[in-house]
Amino acid sequence: MNWEKKMIEEIRLENGLRVEFYDYSRKVAGDRWLIGLLVKIPMKVERSDFSAFEDADSLYNQFLEQNGPEISFQLQKERNFIDEREKSEVFSALLSNLKKHALSYMGHPEFSSSFKKKKIEEFKERLSWWQ
Repeated sequence: MNWEKKMIEEIRLENGLRVEFYDYSRKVAGDRWLIGLLVKIPMKVERSDFSAFEDADSLYNQFLEQNGPEISFQLQKERNFIDEREKSEVFSALLSNLKKHALSYMGHPEFSSSFKKKKIEEFKERLSWWQ
């Protein structure tokens, strides 16, 4: 994303994760707006996250080399061509709906480990393309 985003809220979930909410709404034409909401959950990658994989130490080191010590779950919600008079209401509805339906999913005790495992598997697959 190369547009300006502003953090509007942060929530700590019961599973220890921190959810960050960003507004990246912007004017697109005349009085029309793209309403944008970004949800980001940063997670530290630990050596223990790789224990289920073959050659865990090497994989962990390669992962850190290419991705760094942190990964993020991200979710975007957008509504386009919204009248300027309706932008606050539309953004509030997006935020409210997301909190109502997604926070319980993100707050699940296994959310972090499942997300990390998926990202490690994707990384491992990309590595195999180059070998």
